[in-house]
Amino acid sequence: MAPSALYNKLLALTNTHATFPSMEEMFAIRAPDATHAWGHKFLVSRNPKLGESMDNATFKAHLISTGPYIASGRGEVHAIAVDEHQRTSVIHMSYFLQASGSEETVQQDLIWLLKFTDDEDVDKVLIKESLEFIDAAASARISEIIRGVHGEVAENVRGGITLRGY
Repeated sequence: MAPSALYNKLLALTNTHATFPSMEEMFAIRAPDATHAWGHKFLVSRNPKLGESMDNATFKAHLISTGPYIASGRGEVHAIAVDEHQRTSVIHMSYFLQASGSEETVQQDLIWLLKFTDDEDVDKVLIKESLEFIDAAASARISEIIRGVHGEVAENVRGGITLRGY
């Protein structure tokens, strides 16, 4: 049996999110009121820069603020699971991060959980929530490299590159 139109749409949105073709395309697949957050709860509770859920504007600002510190971040998708009934998907992937000014590459192995809007028209379905589970040790290592090259990161920077000592 061929996959349904909804399944194909959720898979396409998931692939676009994972491959991050451009900032414009990333935010074109997100609902206007979409949110982004990090897990795991224990890690987040002890690291304020992973704290509150972000709206699209804050999420975009986060992505822009980390740009000057990361020279490359090639991604590799290992697996995707789509649940069309729950309108969710899970991505297991790695980003191969290299700090600007450094030759060392750090593999950030992570899990994304995406939730999608309930639109009846499949063509209108968008991402409404993204939850990113990061490897704290990899994040702390790339953070250490960044600090060694650039000093402290700017105050407006959020995310894994703010972690220390894991």
